Amino acid sequence: MNTGLTPIFLKSGERDVLNHIMLGKTDRQIASAINMSLGCIKDRKRRLFDRFEVANTKELIVKYNNYLRRIKDIEEIRNKLSGGINV
Repeated sequence: MNTGLTPIFLKSGERDVLNHIMLGKTDRQIASAINMSLGCIKDRKRRLFDRFEVANTKELIVKYNNYLRRIKDIEEIRNKLSGGINV
């Protein structure tokens, strides 16, 4: 089934930063929470912006939420097509 959704593969450090961004934390709060330098946090944020093709944190949050919503919709459609049986 072609969903038209391009998977976005994140490295674990990028995923950690993204999770904290989604919680509304600042760069300094993220750095403190995951025991990483502020420079590393900014670098990972820049990579996230590149991967999601956005220019700022607000756009990243919106685009990631839309991405998650599409994944959920696809899973629901697959579940309906399989007769409610998880495959």
